[in-house]
Amino acid sequence: MFSETVTYLITLLPLWTVSLGNSPESGYSSPLITEHRIYITGNENDLHTIFCFDLDGQFVWKYQSGQGWTDLFPGTRSTPIIDLIDLIDKVPNLYDESPLGKLVCLNAQSGKLVWQRNLLDDYETPNLLYGRSGSLLIDEQKLFTQLGGNKGSILCLDKTTGQTLWLAPSTGHPAGYGTPVLFRSNGRKLIAAMDAKGIFVVDRQNVQLLFHVRHPARLDENITTPIYHNNQLFIYNGAGSDSKLLKLFLDGETIRVKELWTNHLLANTHGGVKLLDGQLYGATNKRGGGIACICFENGADRFLDRKITRGSFDVVDGVFYILTEFGEVVVAKPNEKAFTILTRLQLPDAEDGQAYAHPVVHNNRLYVRINETLHCIEIRKSVVSSQLSVVSSDPAMK
Repeated sequence: MFSETVTYLITLLPLWTVSLGNSPESGYSSPLITEHRIYITGNENDLHTIFCFDLDGQFVWKYQSGQGWTDLFPGTRSTPIIDLIDLIDKVPNLYDESPLGKLVCLNAQSGKLVWQRNLLDDYETPNLLYGRSGSLLIDEQKLFTQLGGNKGSILCLDKTTGQTLWLAPSTGHPAGYGTPVLFRSNGRKLIAAMDAKGIFVVDRQNVQLLFHVRHPARLDENITTPIYHNNQLFIYNGAGSDSKLLKLFLDGETIRVKELWTNHLLANTHGGVKLLDGQLYGATNKRGGGIACICFENGADRFLDRKITRGSFDVVDGVFYILTEFGEVVVAKPNEKAFTILTRLQLPDAEDGQAYAHPVVHNNRLYVRINETLHCIEIRKSVVSSQLSVVSSDPAMK
């Protein structure tokens, strides 16, 4: 057998930009990319606006669901969502929740309203300091969001009608700012999310609140989404608590939680963390900031790379496409001690250090949102070298 190792030169070529409103305070939400369309939100004339473009950046439609968020850090937060299964055999619906709790279901092709709810009004729930920010979650015919407060924790709706199916018991705390995550453990579907004071898990089938573990943050800024792997949950924030790995032990209807390790380096406020080849990567506030890497198994520090300032990223084929908070795109690949930088590109209008939207890579294009502008950048790869080697299980050939 033969194995080919190919080394590429990566070049970033800006293709087009589109405006997502008429204010630099348009928002922080990321785009949703499908085979033919781009969906993204922004504040236009202080109204929460859902935009649809084709892949060339041409306007298709927009829908304004109501008042936009104009308070602390004005603009949109969460990313719209589509059920990928619906893309196979019918025109799907698009779901979006504004920072003010306005949840809408739209026909993704036409932008026409299918149904709407106002979750804060329906459940008499106070809003958060920075507005509701987590994206929605879909599983089968159900739509999930974190409600928070005294009425309940996870809210489940029928995605077709918007009718409430169930509301899981309250944790006694306001919602967090991150997105819930669905995972399967011992044959059970569970939902984990960060609320204002820690992490909790709800059983999707019997609607039980299984546990709540404290993991507080300054100003209740639990903005992150937990990472599940092998009956373990990694939780983190950059506002007062260390990163931790929790082990889940399920026994019938009960669940026991054990803390396996704590890490002091990876303090990620927002921008997210990725698990890749047994390592956790994410921006950190500690030791002057940068991109940190720690071991998932034992929490040991691997490295802190200060060549790259804090930011968020997408990962494709082991390559990191990083958007720093100051609008620089950095393409890099990690090794055991640091990142090898492949190329860099500075984008305009991010001098305030608030380029918080997560970048998205799709079909060799990089989509980056900075304030009111969505940038589309071609990722062009050219072969630098190619090496062919023999791979065999025969000891005589090694």
